[in-house]
Amino acid sequence: MTTATKTFLGISAAGFIVGAIVDFGGFTVNPMWTVALPVGAIFLGVFLISLIMEKEVARYDDELAKKIALARQNTTPATEPAPRGANLSTYENKALQAVR
Repeated sequence: MTTATKTFLGISAAGFIVGAIVDFGGFTVNPMWTVALPVGAIFLGVFLISLIMEKEVARYDDELAKKIALARQNTTPATEPAPRGANLSTYENKALQAVR
């Protein structure tokens, strides 16, 4: 597991523990603490998605690194810049030469 996945699991566990204590413990605390149980459930979902996608992301990174290495291997060296007026039509080139 990556650090992010472990973090999501920790937040989820903490949310469930705090939420269970606040909601089912019978303590009189600020009602705002009841939000901890749904936060735990949300981060459990994020943890599961992260865990499932972990291998796919690693495979994609490897594939992308191979493509970049292959592209760098097949590049041609830089050539000299095109001469002035190279992108002009032949008519325009003749007109420029006549002016010079």
